[in-house]
Amino acid sequence: MSDLTDIPGGQPLAPPYRPTSQALGQVPEKIPDIPINAVFLLLFILAGAGHMFLLKYNGKHGKKFGISGACFGFSVTRVLATTLRIAWACHPQSIRVAMAAMIFVYAGVVILFISNLFFTQRIIRAQHPHFGWTKPFSVILPVLFAVVVLTILALIVAVILGFYSLDEKIHVAVRDIQVYGATFYAIVAFLPIPALAISTAIRAHPKIKHTQTVDKFGQGSLRAKIMIVMISAFFLTLGASYRAGTTWLPPTPLYSGGLPARPVPGPWYFSRGAFYAFNFTIEIGVSLIWLATRIDKRFIIPDGAKGPFSYGGGFVFAGEPGNEKNRNLGNRDSLRHLTGSTASGWGTARNSRVSWGGSRTSLAHSSRVSWGGVSRENVAMALGEDGIQIEPYPAFEERNSSDPVGGDMGIEGVEAEMGWDPKSGKWALRPVSRFTDNYSPVGTRANSRTETA
Repeated sequence: MSDLTDIPGGQPLAPPYRPTSQALGQVPEKIPDIPINAVFLLLFILAGAGHMFLLKYNGKHGKKFGISGACFGFSVTRVLATTLRIAWACHPQSIRVAMAAMIFVYAGVVILFISNLFFTQRIIRAQHPHFGWTKPFSVILPVLFAVVVLTILALIVAVILGFYSLDEKIHVAVRDIQVYGATFYAIVAFLPIPALAISTAIRAHPKIKHTQTVDKFGQGSLRAKIMIVMISAFFLTLGASYRAGTTWLPPTPLYSGGLPARPVPGPWYFSRGAFYAFNFTIEIGVSLIWLATRIDKRFIIPDGAKGPFSYGGGFVFAGEPGNEKNRNLGNRDSLRHLTGSTASGWGTARNSRVSWGGSRTSLAHSSRVSWGGVSRENVAMALGEDGIQIEPYPAFEERNSSDPVGGDMGIEGVEAEMGWDPKSGKWALRPVSRFTDNYSPVGTRANSRTETA
């Protein structure tokens, strides 16, 4: 039995009622909507499977990256939305299917907005570790997230009210909520662009660049992370702005007011092509970009990170693929700017190379540096591409022949690994092999002398 009367433009005797105004995407038809939605359905299934695989894979290796789970959840909402649009095309008179399809279209994309804002927050905290952890800045994202959730709920309630009431005042209120929601979404999608532009511009100022350190995190350069967020924000803003713009335009009725009622041709900006281009195409594009660029590696931070320089705490560099260079450990000419790792504590060496990355830097030893709110000694500093950066390893100095080396500890080979030693309370290189050069870590030398004494 149909939800609608057989009279064009007529309403059923009981709710839910048919919408009276046209919307972006129109009422789907079997051709071309079913084939188009089937393609997007497959793409969102593949994207969701990819994000879930990375979530499970990282979980097995002790790495938590919840945004992969959020991206999987977004893919689920889009699988449901495309499925419901296929069902709507098969049953165009079903009001309940139409209502469910509209709700899932509204509810999904904000997951991408919020995820991109999390990336933005991490980049700003890396560029400005002290400002990024202040209370005013730290509460912005939670408050914004709460407003987004309330907005989603308001939009869902508005959609349901629009289908279950014929009161003109209620329909005016529903439209006001939809205009507000679409505008708010566009603003949220756009926020990462000015936020990162301002943060990066301040970071580039000489007084900041050469006096404040960068709390690097994840794999890849900070510039690459900024580009990923900026490109994602641009396309998400494009889609959200188009939806907001069409919402602000005067409503277009579905049927003429005369008798007999006749369908009103839909304006071009409500076309199916515009709907799929500014909704599903942009969204699957962003989701696949995040998969291809491995956001789980680039934007991951240590579990429980809190406070300045907590993103870079607990590095382990030995043997990590992608950062290796064939150098003899201890040679002053081979000291390199280290790149961060997401592991913590002592690591496990995986091959015969020591992990160093970036370009050669000029080192200056500092006897005491504040690291993540804890004063840690024997930390070297270097002038890198983003200014002065703390290098979490002790400086090297010439050792006496009586000082112990890797071979004295019963370890063979030419490897060493670095980490935070809780016993000594210092960053140090732990030898896992025999050193054949004339240098040894200060931290190792000091500790060995204490034990000997």
